[in-house]
Amino acid sequence: MRESGSELLVELWGEFDLFCSEELTRTLAEVSSRRGTVLIDLSGISFIDLQSARELAVHALLYPRRLTFRDPSPQVMATLGALGLEGWLAVPPDAGRDEPHVFSNVV
Repeated sequence: MRESGSELLVELWGEFDLFCSEELTRTLAEVSSRRGTVLIDLSGISFIDLQSARELAVHALLYPRRLTFRDPSPQVMATLGALGLEGWLAVPPDAGRDEPHVFSNVV
């Protein structure tokens, strides 16, 4: 997690499976309770199981104004598609791709 002013960037990367589901749930709950914009970068996810994908979708539905998901990897999109949840994860087109955000103060 990195923050700049009222904006927080959460970069998720690696494999998300049963062994890290509690940590993902805890992280999403923590950032969902923060004030300000929370960007969740999904580009670094190389594998995501159904439970973790469902957790992303649930948080997207519960906190649509607080959480912004961006750059989902093909693996994320495939898993969401397998669950029939591809429309539940609101990802703005090209969110964060043109101009990278500047962050400091590692959290």
